[in-house]
Amino acid sequence: MSDAAKYVDDYPTCAATYATLRIYTGETKPEIVTDSLQVKASKILRKGEAGARLNGRFLSSKGLIDSRDLRKHLDWVLEQIRGKDSELRVLQTTPGMRMDVSCYWAGHGHGGPTFSPSQMR
Repeated sequence: MSDAAKYVDDYPTCAATYATLRIYTGETKPEIVTDSLQVKASKILRKGEAGARLNGRFLSSKGLIDSRDLRKHLDWVLEQIRGKDSELRVLQTTPGMRMDVSCYWAGHGHGGPTFSPSQMR
């Protein structure tokens, strides 16, 4: 399937969407993630600065992907960290480190986002 057929950029039940890889680093400085993954962060939080209660590093498709299909946003995030499996495993075993993918979806009407089987893996 071609990329053009893979996504529905004008997803009819979505007003806005984006995906964010969130890595909270506990007491470790968030720059360790950038150093390890060699991927520029969208946003960095440093505990104690600007009211931040946690250290964190975020990689987000917000404002970068022109599509209302969450699958396209997720694929963009996954592409940014492709080939970084061993680096991610090391980070995941670092004490206090927590990772997740947050998906923002503002819908209208009935229905919601979908995920591809490969994204679920």
